[in-house]
Amino acid sequence: MTAADPDAVRQRRHAEAADAWARGRDALNTGDLATAAFWLERVSRIAPQDPRPTFERALILAATQDPAAERALHAIATAHDLAGAWLALARVRWRAGDRPGAAAALATLFQRHELPDDADLAPFADAVARAAGAPGWCAIADGALVLHAAAPTIRADGVECPGVPRRLAGLAFLQIEADENPLLGSPLDLATLRRTGGIAHAERGGITGWVTNPAAPDRAPNLTLIDRRGTARALHPRRRLPPDAPAWFLPRHAFRIGAKVLQGLQPPFRIVTPDGRPLHGTPLDPAVLTDLPAFRARSRTRTRPAIAGLCAVMPVYRNAAATLAALQSLYAALGPKRGGAVPIVVVDDASPEPDLVRMIDAEHRAGRIHLRRHRRNRGFPGAANTGIGAARRLLPGCDILLLNADIVIPPGAPARLQAALYAGEAIASATPLSNEATILSYPAPQGGNPPPDLAATTRLDRLARRANRAGIVEIPTAIGFCMAIRHDALDATGLFDRRLFAQGYGEENDWCRRAAALGFRHVGVPGVYVAHHANTSFGAAASSLCARNLAILERRHPGYHALIAAHHADDPLQPARFRLDRARFQSTTGNSGAVVLVSHDHGGGIARVIAARMASLRAAGLRPILIQPDFTDPASRASLIGTARLTDDAPHDYPNLRYAMPGRFAALVALLRRESVRHVEFHHTLGHHPIMRGLATALGVPAEHIIHDYASFCKRVNLIGPARRYCGEPDVAGCNACIATAGSELTDPISPAALITRSRAELRTARRISVPSADVKARLQRHFPGIKPTVTPWEDDTAQFALRAPPPAGARLIAVVGGIGPAKGFDVLLDCARDAASNNLPLRFVLIGTSEDDAALIATGRVLITGAYQEGEAAGLIARSGAQLGFLPSIWPETWCFALTEAWRGGLYVVGFDLGAQAARIKATGRGFLLPLGLPTARINQTLLAWRPNLGNLNNRIQPLMSSAPTPADANPLS
Repeated sequence: MTAADPDAVRQRRHAEAADAWARGRDALNTGDLATAAFWLERVSRIAPQDPRPTFERALILAATQDPAAERALHAIATAHDLAGAWLALARVRWRAGDRPGAAAALATLFQRHELPDDADLAPFADAVARAAGAPGWCAIADGALVLHAAAPTIRADGVECPGVPRRLAGLAFLQIEADENPLLGSPLDLATLRRTGGIAHAERGGITGWVTNPAAPDRAPNLTLIDRRGTARALHPRRRLPPDAPAWFLPRHAFRIGAKVLQGLQPPFRIVTPDGRPLHGTPLDPAVLTDLPAFRARSRTRTRPAIAGLCAVMPVYRNAAATLAALQSLYAALGPKRGGAVPIVVVDDASPEPDLVRMIDAEHRAGRIHLRRHRRNRGFPGAANTGIGAARRLLPGCDILLLNADIVIPPGAPARLQAALYAGEAIASATPLSNEATILSYPAPQGGNPPPDLAATTRLDRLARRANRAGIVEIPTAIGFCMAIRHDALDATGLFDRRLFAQGYGEENDWCRRAAALGFRHVGVPGVYVAHHANTSFGAAASSLCARNLAILERRHPGYHALIAAHHADDPLQPARFRLDRARFQSTTGNSGAVVLVSHDHGGGIARVIAARMASLRAAGLRPILIQPDFTDPASRASLIGTARLTDDAPHDYPNLRYAMPGRFAALVALLRRESVRHVEFHHTLGHHPIMRGLATALGVPAEHIIHDYASFCKRVNLIGPARRYCGEPDVAGCNACIATAGSELTDPISPAALITRSRAELRTARRISVPSADVKARLQRHFPGIKPTVTPWEDDTAQFALRAPPPAGARLIAVVGGIGPAKGFDVLLDCARDAASNNLPLRFVLIGTSEDDAALIATGRVLITGAYQEGEAAGLIARSGAQLGFLPSIWPETWCFALTEAWRGGLYVVGFDLGAQAARIKATGRGFLLPLGLPTARINQTLLAWRPNLGNLNNRIQPLMSSAPTPADANPLS
């Protein structure tokens, strides 16, 4: 067993995606829409994070009137607010007779985007408006209002206008009616139509950057450079950069302002967009940022001061609903007694959202908050500084609880965070756990955890308090979403540095490192949990702003990145996350008992069987507990022996509940004893330490063995030897020779003879041995005489499928299903494709899935490859491919073969080799044809071109699989 190099896998995936996209574009250029759609779908499967090929495919579906076009376009339009997707969606719906749906899509286009350059759009919009009962339609084109209606009435932000407004700048909405009915497109969202994104950087004494224009992507917006004195100069981006994540569809319009242009102007400089807002990264002073010195300060010993009062500070900018939820959770968290003693300062950082402004005004009038308002957006650091200043005037010398406006904070959390500030002499800041908090993320420490609602947040916080009590863990930096700051550290360190960090990202990290240089330290508080929705106000510029500010951090605090990397490597919060995972796990313990399932983490057919088994156990009132090897830590990756990770529902629902083996085996047993385990099911021990094989004995419960492959007697697992062929199941000497040449897939260093001895003892003492087919039963009994396996098929082969016979003559497309590696017949498939190409046979293949080397198969010119599919997708992909026959090139005696079922479900008869459960199933059902193992490639291709079923004798030979047994012939190795 060898671990895949993640970098090599990523590079291969990137190359495969680029190749497929190029092939799709080539097919599109030649008018071959079906082939183009296939390749673009492949790109989407390999690189699902990039929506551009998915959109291109959706347009092809629309052009070919495929019913799937509507759903594909709707997904793109709603996820990316793409004008082309809204327009195409409107046309697809119109063509399908969905008049209201077409009107809704077109209205969204007009409300949020400028009018596209499309000669057919105006008459189409006229027809849609009439069908919707609208008196006309309205839109914005080149910044001007376009009206297709007679005698319209226009209201700007609710105020009726005597005519068409001369200036739209500064207005939020235009409501347009005729005959007291709204036009299609009304109200026009002018704030959204003006929105821009972008970033500015200091470079060699000048400024570089880019800007996007989502409402009119191809038009570069005009910018204004403004210095400290208010001197303004027009700025026109001239160069176009390609789109980048996460704004995949937005071209970036680049600009450069040289140092000579800035001469005579006074820094800092603002670059203002057409909507009057500063471009991200400004204001900035190129001289300061270019020649930024490292921060130096004299550290001194700190003492714990007297406990001060507390004031909460919350800058707000967007999302009224999330902000109100955050405030309401804060009111409840402070409690009725403490609420009056803890002032809440809200800073409106020039919000562009009227709903948010009205909401915080109402909260202020009700006396629940103190409000400060900026006339111009200053970014999070500037807003936080304003709030801190206001708080300390309200409550001199107070501690600060700095909060994002997208948090949900549970009852009592503010008090416990403040208490953590006084748990040590020199603590400057305290930060809780959260679903999205970089180094303090939980449960997955890398973040990306979905935000819980208030009830779930309160439950998690209660469990965190129980598991970790008032403990603190030293960390290199606080996280600004919820950051308690002690007053003496604030006095010594000062405020956030708005000069350097503009709109935000990294300002709290800089503050923390400055405080650390002065002798303070920072702590995580794992006994407190606060939810974080991680809403971003930075749009397309988010990743660029983050990268810009991280570079500034490293220059100002040399070694910062290494410090964070060392923290990740040491992971001092892991024990706290483990305790919280354990508390969550134990909080769901039932009264009916549990069943433990031990397996590997490779997915595939075993994962499908285990998912079904866990569902059936839950239905029976039992708790399924799955234990898989985890290779998160470097030691596990190096040894290929994972820690034991537990789950009872979704994969990785307790990612920190891991037990290193063998040292933590007793602790794992103690945990499981609390669950009233009834028995242990061993599905696979690949990747586990050998001590895990004794789990049932340690728990004093029966063991059951569910057989999925031949790891009980084959260290290669699947009986494939050094020549990448079926080994024929030799004696122990043959096994020793095989392992010496080909190596072992099992991490256990046990010898083949000892493996058989150990497996014999385990199988003979097992309460039950379950196998999916009679073929597997017979093989096991040959190696372990005296055992009595029970045959339990994974699926019902008596189910009927509507199979299509291949044509009697002509070209054929052959479907191969699954992940095709050596055992699954990669070499056979490659040889068949090469033979078909070299002999110009009318034979092609489509691989519904993936292979060990897609490039080699595609290079033959005879193989199309879809890419990986999700559960339930295979049959549909087979049907869409147009394949006429299935081929199962697997050269090992499969124990079941779900790919065979998928081919049948897709309507195909299947040709395969005469060995294993796959052969037994084809024989029993009559749904295919069997070839001798080792048949020459040319003969295989002849069969794939010529074979047809005996239509007079179909589906009448279905027999229970437990009555089938392998024939001696299938034990012969390939020659």
